[in-house]
Amino acid sequence: MKNKYFEQKNFVKNYIYAITIFIITLVIGISIFFNVVQASVEKNSRETLITNVTQQSEHLNTILNINYSYLNVLAQELSKSEDLFSENNISLIKAFMENTDLNRTAIIDSDGNALGNALYDNNVVKNVAHRRYFKESMQGKQSLSDPLESSVDQQTRVILSVPIYKNNQVIGVVGGSYNVTKLGNMLFDDLFNGQGKSFIVDQDGNLITRDKKYEKKHNIKTIDNLFGICDEKEVKTDFNQQESDLIQIQTKKNKSLYLAYSPLKINDWMICYIVPVHVAQESYTFIKHYETLLATFLGLIVLSLMIYLAHSNSRENKYLIHLSEIDPLTSVFNKETTQKLIDQKLKNHEHFCFLILDVDDFKSVNDNYGHAVGDKVLKNLSDLFKNHFRQTDIVGRIGGDEFIILIEDEHIAESRIQSLLKKVNKLKIEELQDFKLSISVGMAFAPSNGTTFMELYRHADHALYQTKRTGKNNYKIYKNDEN
Repeated sequence: MKNKYFEQKNFVKNYIYAITIFIITLVIGISIFFNVVQASVEKNSRETLITNVTQQSEHLNTILNINYSYLNVLAQELSKSEDLFSENNISLIKAFMENTDLNRTAIIDSDGNALGNALYDNNVVKNVAHRRYFKESMQGKQSLSDPLESSVDQQTRVILSVPIYKNNQVIGVVGGSYNVTKLGNMLFDDLFNGQGKSFIVDQDGNLITRDKKYEKKHNIKTIDNLFGICDEKEVKTDFNQQESDLIQIQTKKNKSLYLAYSPLKINDWMICYIVPVHVAQESYTFIKHYETLLATFLGLIVLSLMIYLAHSNSRENKYLIHLSEIDPLTSVFNKETTQKLIDQKLKNHEHFCFLILDVDDFKSVNDNYGHAVGDKVLKNLSDLFKNHFRQTDIVGRIGGDEFIILIEDEHIAESRIQSLLKKVNKLKIEELQDFKLSISVGMAFAPSNGTTFMELYRHADHALYQTKRTGKNNYKIYKNDEN
């Protein structure tokens, strides 16, 4: 009854322990899963958007530089004519406009008079002497104007201008307007299937380009300054220092949007890109992989717990039984188990050989080399005995340096003992130096010399005494007629 009580108590204890481990593991697993997913989404979203915005900023710069190159080539051709406004030059700029992305191209003389497919109105002379881009180009620089709203099509444009040289003197300027809103949208059309929008902002947050349709679609209030919807010190600092970054903003309807920005390196402008968060995260298929891993992980945990609950009690009992049967020093059977197992086999009335083995002069080993060395000798001898005899034979230690072995096949007993004696003599223990190990053996046979453990033990012990008396390192067989 007591054993059953303890078995039931251990089972309940193991069950509670397993359930607790399961719950803790489940909570930790789910927490780790969501944290990893969220961190991965945020990281990949930021990297994708910032990388793309930075690349498109460089791309836009490249496009503008290419157009500057076109204008410089055109300026060289225009300078060959004595009259900047000659028909040939007017034809050149018209052909130039038709074959490049620049439009409303014009020739501007040194007084600021613009003519041609004009920057403002077709074939109308305008004076632009007061414009910054004209002044800078007359000083020999390439220039980009502030954003201008065309009076012809009400589109926001910038003007690229370069000086026209003749005899190393600036004699005029050639310029062309560029629709930067169209350019910005074109650069980002392939990103997220065109579901985001780009715009250009100056250093103070003022919008140079905008998309009113996009603002209306996502219920973003109409603004003229970006800082009106993201009044954050970090953003203003990034704009002042011309740094790239990404922030998350909320619309009136609590929609989450990513806003990425990067410097254009032109007039301290920043190119920005805005896209809904759910759109930016659509392509992250790795989430499904995480879900699969989590499901697999939880499934394995549940399966493991079921197996554990089914077998833990049995396994623990077997382990405890095993520990109770084994001699802790030598890992062979202890005295109680050795006697029990031998008595069980003797009940079958079969023929066995019963051995008692004793280490010769073991006391001197302990006295001269210490008990630690003595324990090492016993461990090495027990390993030798287990390896020398078969698994069906019983090997046990009944105390001190005394071992009991029951051999099932009595016909091979003597040959096994003879080879064992030689192996023991060859066994080397480093600490023993030149000390030669040996054992003495006493043998008795069942059922002729006894049918119980104690009978065989008494007779084998008598044979062992004879071995010791006649010189040790040998074996003797018990004889029924001995006195």
